Amino acid sequence: MAQPKLVSRKSFLKRFRDLVQGMDACEDVDLRGSLRLTDEKIRIPPPALPLQILLGGEEGYRLHLYPELRFDPDGRLTHKGDYLFCDPGSYFHDISGFLRLGKGDSLTLGREDPMQRLWLRYPKAVDNQHLRLKLSHKGLAFRNKSSHAGACVAPLTSHELMERMARWRWKKLERLREVLGGPLEPPTRSEALDLIERVIALMRDEPYRVPNPNGRPSGLLALPERPRPIFVGDLHARIDNLLVVLTQNGFLESLVDGTGLLILLGDAVQPDVPGQEEEMDSSMLMMDLIFRLKLRFPERVFYLRGNHDSFSEEISKAGIPQGLLWEQALLDRRGPGYRDAMQTFYDQLPYVAASAGYLACHAGPPTGKMTWEGLVDIHRHPKLAHQLTHVRLRRSNLPNGYGPRDLARLRKRLGVKHDAPVIVGHTPAPNQATYWMNAGGIPHHHVLHGAGLDWIGVIARADKHLIPLAYPTEPMLAVYNQYARTGRSSMDPTP
Repeated sequence: MAQPKLVSRKSFLKRFRDLVQGMDACEDVDLRGSLRLTDEKIRIPPPALPLQILLGGEEGYRLHLYPELRFDPDGRLTHKGDYLFCDPGSYFHDISGFLRLGKGDSLTLGREDPMQRLWLRYPKAVDNQHLRLKLSHKGLAFRNKSSHAGACVAPLTSHELMERMARWRWKKLERLREVLGGPLEPPTRSEALDLIERVIALMRDEPYRVPNPNGRPSGLLALPERPRPIFVGDLHARIDNLLVVLTQNGFLESLVDGTGLLILLGDAVQPDVPGQEEEMDSSMLMMDLIFRLKLRFPERVFYLRGNHDSFSEEISKAGIPQGLLWEQALLDRRGPGYRDAMQTFYDQLPYVAASAGYLACHAGPPTGKMTWEGLVDIHRHPKLAHQLTHVRLRRSNLPNGYGPRDLARLRKRLGVKHDAPVIVGHTPAPNQATYWMNAGGIPHHHVLHGAGLDWIGVIARADKHLIPLAYPTEPMLAVYNQYARTGRSSMDPTP
């Protein structure tokens, strides 16, 4: 595994111990040889090892600081300079939040930041502003900000802890291979048709679909509250991004053990990267992956219809008729039977996922009249279907978009709490962000984007709250296929 070299670890430990000499160590038995932090700034070299940080003494809170590891195209885990703060009691075993510290970043750990209180489980022993950190080319600087509670830091030197992050990522690949059963490669025509037909048969009686009394596919999912939702926004054929999600956090494990639901917000196909709008092979492989997940987890994986889930000539990007190109690509590579099956799949998709604790759709709430019955019998209400897949958040340049009243009406019609979060995709987030919490200044209204070139965003429930998470993109298709074929990376003999 690609971890910091032994020489850099030894150098870091020597310089850290030099700092400790002559200073009081923390009394906690797990932090012997550690550095007690004061209100004076103390700088250590850029950590070559994971660190343990204790906030607030014996009754306080432990955090681990790990170099964030990313897969490179050769299947090696490398460190690009970012670090993750995580709760070691939950991060490696459950869906959990974390904090990221990048080069040039400053961060104050403490209860004052509401997002930190969502990402981490701070006890009362942690002060509002407890510990200030800054990462620069000179190293990692600390300053204790608490007036009554201590803080100390120590390197984690056991081999198990030093290798923990890398082994954890490799186990994710192993679990994904167990779930998928092999590499992700283009199937033959007959295999592809068999795959989609099995999904169509399943969706005729999809779990949690509200029944339509007229026998048509219902547009509404009524999902249970207990399983934790994992929302992924518009992927636009970025299969690497979906594979990143499946190999991070506790997302895949929650699908396996039944404690989580994966809710894809539509538009998984048709690339939106400039210059790649006509490429459709990645869209086919993306749908193959989603179909395999749906068959493996029929009660835990759900796909909501988006505007690009269509062969319509109106679907275009940068002037390129992607809807028509998508249809032609399926005809050319997989035949008319497959093309017809994909249309059947689209016709069977739900438009809205509703639970007691959240609502989700691709685009946003309708700006006009809507009813529960209309959602259930959505094929008789094409205007409603169009709005759920096309409407955007109201802005100065889009006065006909949806706003707070439309969100309130959607919650009321579906019988959920007035403050139930509504998660959507479709509307671009400012500055190409992966998520936009309280979008447009509207509380409990969140926009999610999954097709980023550098980052993939996820919104998931950890404990009792929905939290936004972002992960760096990685060339995961190549990495996964290499591992699925061989059981190891060609560059790392002991994954």
